[in-house]
Amino acid sequence: MKVKTVSVLICTYNRARLLREALIALQAQHEPPDCEVEIIIVDNNSTDNTAAVVAEAAAAGPYRIVSLKETAQGKSFALNTGLARATGDVLALTDDDVLPATDWLARIVEQFRTRDVVFVFGKVLPRWGRTPPPELLMPEAQGIWGPLAIVDYGDAPMDYLPDSQMQRLPVGANLAFSRAVLVAIGAWRTDLGKVNNTLVSGEDHEIFMRLRRFNLYRGYYDPLASVQHFVPASRLTRRYFRRWFFWHGKTKALMFDDLYPELDFVKVPRVCGSPRFALRQSVQQLWRYLRSRGSADAVNALKQELYLIEYAGLFAQCWTMWRRSGSAATRPTASKAGAAARALVLVALLGSGDVPATAAPHVQLTSRDSRYTMVPSASVQPAPGHYRALRSPLAGA
Repeated sequence: MKVKTVSVLICTYNRARLLREALIALQAQHEPPDCEVEIIIVDNNSTDNTAAVVAEAAAAGPYRIVSLKETAQGKSFALNTGLARATGDVLALTDDDVLPATDWLARIVEQFRTRDVVFVFGKVLPRWGRTPPPELLMPEAQGIWGPLAIVDYGDAPMDYLPDSQMQRLPVGANLAFSRAVLVAIGAWRTDLGKVNNTLVSGEDHEIFMRLRRFNLYRGYYDPLASVQHFVPASRLTRRYFRRWFFWHGKTKALMFDDLYPELDFVKVPRVCGSPRFALRQSVQQLWRYLRSRGSADAVNALKQELYLIEYAGLFAQCWTMWRRSGSAATRPTASKAGAAARALVLVALLGSGDVPATAAPHVQLTSRDSRYTMVPSASVQPAPGHYRALRSPLAGA
């Protein structure tokens, strides 16, 4: 791929102090050879001194900074605003609390120039707000690293190919795309991505599922293209982990079609809006959780608790969408599975701090019966409780 220009995109909301550090690091980047660089900052309704920080960084140079505003609250709205303004052949994403290595951008450009890829990403290493519990850094705990946004898939580079199904995906703190491909497949879904300051996520994961449907899934993991991501002390609490997994369950409910592409969800049997197979899975998870409570393995006990809470979030979102769709008029008689699901929600909601989600599908999306369908551009066509008071790897209640 010929790369003559690259746009670095940061979406920000009330993090002026961290944003200042991020912009200093970006302005210190080694310039990619024969490549023009622009940095795009999208302010998503900040009320702090973000504007002054951006102006200060723009004056410092050497790279041009484009300052934009997006009033619709949600990361995907801000991402789409930045994408619409970007001019780079490559769109490099990072966050307002990230410090990239000095050769980060140059390595990204090099990989796009030397490989047939649509996306490139690297490690996201933590900058801890306080020393984390050592158990949390064990390999056994990687399954619950989602709230920490850590990406460390080893020191060996990897190709991401269409037939690679089990590889762990990137996160938006260190991820670059071909801008033309993003435009062609329809940008980010705006019912995902911290809508209205919730913890609904999934906007990056959904992009990769869409790339597969359009036969455009080709990527590369460069472990040397690394960034450091700030992890505040507030995220190292059980309360935050519970909230994050509850909202991750809600995210999954919004992404059923992407997570299970082999299923036709119009035909999948449901109980009060929840797929019947998910109810069966949740009962199995409830059993794993109950068994883990008597174990001395604190990491596994925490994992099973969080996975159970994830199902509670999923069922809560399914219920919300079912009620909104008008299906309550044809509500089925509550079954044993439905009663079990309600019991599961009651167990897992304790301490999760639920907040009603909002769905706002927007850019190149159509919605019908709570199912979201991407409308591609003409240039690209798709391919046919009671929580244990024992030693825990997390602090707090």
